[in-house]
Amino acid sequence: MTDSWQTILLYGPSVVFAVLLLISVIGEPRRFRNAIWLALFVLSLSSALLLDFWRDWVIVPLALILILTPLTVVVFLLANAAVVIRREGFSMSTALPALLALALVGFMVVYLLSVRLGAPGWLQWLALLAVLEGLWFFFTFAALMLYSWVYRIMPKRRTYDYIIIHGAGLQGSEPTPLLRGRIDKAVALWHRQHDHGVFIVSGGQGADEEVSEAEAMKRYLIGKRGVPAERILMEDTSRTTMENLVNSKEIMDERSSLARSLGVRDSGVGSNDGVSTSVKLQRADNDKASWTSASISRASSRPKPSRRRKASRAKSLYRAALVTSDYHVFRASEYAHEIGLNADGIGCHTKGYYWPTAFIREFVAITRAHLWPYAVIAALWLVWVAIMAFLR
Repeated sequence: MTDSWQTILLYGPSVVFAVLLLISVIGEPRRFRNAIWLALFVLSLSSALLLDFWRDWVIVPLALILILTPLTVVVFLLANAAVVIRREGFSMSTALPALLALALVGFMVVYLLSVRLGAPGWLQWLALLAVLEGLWFFFTFAALMLYSWVYRIMPKRRTYDYIIIHGAGLQGSEPTPLLRGRIDKAVALWHRQHDHGVFIVSGGQGADEEVSEAEAMKRYLIGKRGVPAERILMEDTSRTTMENLVNSKEIMDERSSLARSLGVRDSGVGSNDGVSTSVKLQRADNDKASWTSASISRASSRPKPSRRRKASRAKSLYRAALVTSDYHVFRASEYAHEIGLNADGIGCHTKGYYWPTAFIREFVAITRAHLWPYAVIAALWLVWVAIMAFLR
């Protein structure tokens, strides 16, 4: 085989995955599959470079990396869980790093006990299924972590008509430090685009909260950041991220339709005419609830699949920014894509010690929305078991 063919075979997969990634990201950067293409590209390119420039001395450091990486990850997760629990208190959420560490240990133990120690055949088959499912789980975890970072740093030099701020809990009637960070990030974005656009503060009232998160955010924007009240719309019934987005989208859709019927521009206007346009819209809607206290009720936290498909085909006439914590950016953006909302995720800083816990929670939520690969793996495993049983 000539050197040129060897090069093609060696780097061909990397080129294929790079092309698929590029096409997918250009088509829609808010898709989960982008994370898979990116991870496959990095994995195939790394493998190709390793084989192309292989030297015997590489064996020792490579073996050490393969052995020490899982152990290092386990130790880090356990240490992080201890820090988070000490600072935030014990809960299922703060215990997530420890649970992931135990899952990783269990994954390795199951493999060693079933395959290396001569377990019964049926147990080895079950262990194979567990290993395959586990490999996909940890592969997608790493892929999503990598792509979430890439998505956050993608250039987003756009002007937004709406800036949606996602709620993040209250201390009495005041925003928590985490929520204040989101609000301040949104205001910085607003100022960067010369006070263009309107805020949508999104969040309902919890059982232990004195006011809704939307009301608390509105007070903070007016009292602490000097934002005019007419530049703030309230969505004060949501309980989940999907409800935040669905309810906010309905407000924006209705407001956009009303603006067209009045022959005025939507809320995406410059600083000179933004207030007057908002006032026109409010006056036209006097027979309904005020736009600044809009409440859109929902029967469920996620729209039905048929509604998501229908919404995704409708092109918004406005563009929105979803301001949330950096670990939450990709999931919020993916949900926005599902309901056809033309929006970019904008992340604010999260304290380093809390980031692993928060990201694991995000990964679990995203995985629940993408369970079909696990079903496919189980089906292929079942077919293989049946074939092997038949051959025997």
